[in-house]
Amino acid sequence: MKKTDRKNKTNLTVTWPSNIFTIKELNVLNPDFVEITLRVRIKKAIESSEITDIGVLHNGKGRPTLVFVHGTPTKEHLEEAKSRQVILKDSTTVNVVNINSKKQIVSIFDDAKTTKSVIEMSENKPVNV
Repeated sequence: MKKTDRKNKTNLTVTWPSNIFTIKELNVLNPDFVEITLRVRIKKAIESSEITDIGVLHNGKGRPTLVFVHGTPTKEHLEEAKSRQVILKDSTTVNVVNINSKKQIVSIFDDAKTTKSVIEMSENKPVNV
């Protein structure tokens, strides 16, 4: 086959699934693509924040399988990932901090007998530093 007889497939568009997916699942969904082309498109989509990698699946031996989601991960995506035993990345874990509008008075004093400083909050619970 000559180079001129080949069909140019660079104008194909990727069909992104709405739920979480791996590269193998994306390859099944887009059979016209070669796997390396999908990997390049995934890399470009991650750089443009079109898709997000949320974690990995351990398959026993070998490298872990990357798991992606189209767009930003929602609570439903994370629940689906946990049900499929995906090990989530730290960037998707959100630490929740309770913020209340109470003003607290803090007094700091040094104990001359020991080398410790004590911080006493308005709730009368001393904190050693």
